[in-house]
Amino acid sequence: MDFATEIIAYIGRFHPLVLHLPIGSLLMTFLLLLVSRFQKVPLDKAIRIGIDFSFAGAFFSALLGYFLSLDSAYDFEALKFHFWAGIITLLLTLGLSIVHRMKNKENLFFGGFLLTLVALSVTGHKGAQITHGDDFLSTAELFETPPVLVKIDSLDYYKEVVHPIFVDKCISCHNANKSKSELRLDRYDLILKGGERGSLFNSENTAEGRLVKYIELPLEDKLHMPPKNKSQLTQEEKWLLTHWVNSKAYLEQKIVSLDEDELLKNKVISFLGVGDKVKPADRNVLAQLDAAGFRIKPNALHDNLLRLKYLKKNIDKQQIQALAAVKDQLVELDLSHTNFNDDMATAFSNFPRLKILRMDNTPIGDTTLSYLNASNLELLNLCNTKVSYAGIKNILTQSPPKTIYAWNTEIDQSQKQQLASIAPSIINFGTSDLFSEELRLGAPELLNQNTIFEDSLSIAFDVPKVKDINIHYTLDGSPPDKNSPIYKTPFPLVQSATLKAKSIKKGWKDSETVETPFFKKSNQVVSYAIKNDLSPTFSISHHVNFTFEGNESVLFDGKKGERVYRGTSIEHGKTWLGVVEEDLELVVKIKSPEKINHITLSLLENLDMRTVFPKQIAVYGKSSSGQYEIIKTLDIPVQDHPDERISYFKDFTLDINLKGKDELMIRAVNHMKFPDAPVYRKWKKRNTWIFIDEIIIW
Repeated sequence: MDFATEIIAYIGRFHPLVLHLPIGSLLMTFLLLLVSRFQKVPLDKAIRIGIDFSFAGAFFSALLGYFLSLDSAYDFEALKFHFWAGIITLLLTLGLSIVHRMKNKENLFFGGFLLTLVALSVTGHKGAQITHGDDFLSTAELFETPPVLVKIDSLDYYKEVVHPIFVDKCISCHNANKSKSELRLDRYDLILKGGERGSLFNSENTAEGRLVKYIELPLEDKLHMPPKNKSQLTQEEKWLLTHWVNSKAYLEQKIVSLDEDELLKNKVISFLGVGDKVKPADRNVLAQLDAAGFRIKPNALHDNLLRLKYLKKNIDKQQIQALAAVKDQLVELDLSHTNFNDDMATAFSNFPRLKILRMDNTPIGDTTLSYLNASNLELLNLCNTKVSYAGIKNILTQSPPKTIYAWNTEIDQSQKQQLASIAPSIINFGTSDLFSEELRLGAPELLNQNTIFEDSLSIAFDVPKVKDINIHYTLDGSPPDKNSPIYKTPFPLVQSATLKAKSIKKGWKDSETVETPFFKKSNQVVSYAIKNDLSPTFSISHHVNFTFEGNESVLFDGKKGERVYRGTSIEHGKTWLGVVEEDLELVVKIKSPEKINHITLSLLENLDMRTVFPKQIAVYGKSSSGQYEIIKTLDIPVQDHPDERISYFKDFTLDINLKGKDELMIRAVNHMKFPDAPVYRKWKKRNTWIFIDEIIIW
């Protein structure tokens, strides 16, 4: 899909918004027609306005619907019934507008209106099937009697677990009528086939398969599935899908025994709601809890259990007591970041199925913990509270949860050690445990924009504002740790080096390591000449003519190119040099070849711009006979799972021995067409670019 088509398809996304205008207008106008016809009230002018407005709305709705059909996520074969029904409705509405202007055609107008409403109903029904599935109006579930299972020792993993999860959370966007990213999840064989990004599975490293990887991405990530505006998978559903992949049960649809895996059996029983069946909560009670400020989520399909989170800051005892109405259904309660206190905690003794309780960042103390002595908790979050050694020791000896988070409480270091000796695998104080996601430090931010210098360069970091966070760094390529130098003030760099740095604070998990190579220019380049023809013009930015002619100097100007992407400014685009469907070639003459040990090319990959790293970099030296001889090559593998939204900037360095040769030819070998790999399927048969912004000879 080219850029213009993508814009049109995006405009088409307003179709669901606009289509309600003609529907409401036609129904209201028909009501006016009935009043006029049977109560003899003159409403011709209002009916005329209603019909004309309905036609205008139907026209724009049909136009936007056509635009939306251009989106590759939709199969026109599946849309065509809805499409043509919409066109017929549009024409009938136009006919009503014409007939209403004729004299003595009242019966024809009334009959035509009835026919238009029938067409409108059919169109709407087919549209709803595209969005919600063919059986969205099925009454089968109304009369379905849930099976009563006394014992479960085996099941069809895909049919009874995976497929219901997909139906509930995924198939609305990945079905026969609407297949986002060309992915279908409504049939087992199509699940194995995968989509435009390739297979959902990685048989060699299951954790890297797209199904497992995408459901675990942060909610804000564009690739997170389901999207953040959709109903999310529960932790139990994630576990079951991940187990289905990791156990390689996905390779074959068959009956799986549960007797050999107690954890899997318990998860399946909980998911299916087998055994301890709970009645659904009263809808009026749920409405009252929702109005009080609780966000209510179901636990899993058909088990009637609930997960609640209080969304406001201030909660009172009356609202806590209201939870008693769902005590049998409540399995997870989140009261974090509220004013919940010990006086409100008496209700906790009445929640028999409560498994997860989050009270972090509240003013509770040990009194609250005393009400949990008979609980069946699996996870208890007490971070940033006033609980003490005595309170936690009591709950550990009475009814210990499987996991307790107790970072930043009233417990001192010696008491932490005592508690850890009682329950080493239960209590976590926020160092390298499961709570580390909350406690991980942010990576240090380097203030240097340019990484190429002539004489010296001052290295500077943005100093953390939080107390006791230290930035540790190295310049010799080794990974930094707590024994590495601590950054305090900007320091000079006089030689090429690879800077590695991370943030470290006691009691917190170390940040990710940032790695940045710095290059000192050798000023060895005497002259250079680009062998490529840079005169052609292209429409790669804002659909205006763009050329790289005269842009050769960016290769040796000592400045890194700007962050670019599709639609970038011409000025930023000019900080790079690009060639399409040909190798990049240049000849360079240098002064002192014996002083040169490395050649580095700074390159860009951005799939949206059809720019990929070359498949090889080769350096040739001119011999005394005038022929170029190969000195060094570097093969560049295809990226494993590149994100089409990201611009990847990378320096590729070749260690070389020029052996006295002072004239070099450097070649970056283009793929010409996108590589034949699943990750590039969306762009197959398209020409590829090479973007380069700097060549460093050092």
